[in-house]
Amino acid sequence: MLRPQDTATRERRSLAGLWDFRLDPTLDGVGERWFDQPLDGARAMPVPASYNDILVGSQGRDHVGDAWYQTTTRVPRGWAGERVVLRFDSATHAATVWVDGTEVARHVGGYTPFEADVTALVTPGEEIRVTVAV
Repeated sequence: MLRPQDTATRERRSLAGLWDFRLDPTLDGVGERWFDQPLDGARAMPVPASYNDILVGSQGRDHVGDAWYQTTTRVPRGWAGERVVLRFDSATHAATVWVDGTEVARHVGGYTPFEADVTALVTPGEEIRVTVAV
């Protein structure tokens, strides 16, 4: 999959930065619908990065279970009538992505790019919540 470039007809917006982050060692997140609400008890985590490299001690290094990331962003008003795609340059092993509580992508594969067309789910000028479980 080629990486999109900014052109006269394509505009990209990076979601890199601090995301809300929460470990889920008991795998309760999906059943409790963490993707439907702001992550309770979350801490800030830089994206892109590996939480294993950020968390101190064995908490991150030895974690078994899911890890949840969440951020909000405003879809540019100028994107009205345009196709809107979320692209992830990589996620390790498996990832599930939700936008405002709706599942938009599942990905399996180590550190490979994937994307989801979210045009039908977003309104230009409005804020969306993106949640990723890995």
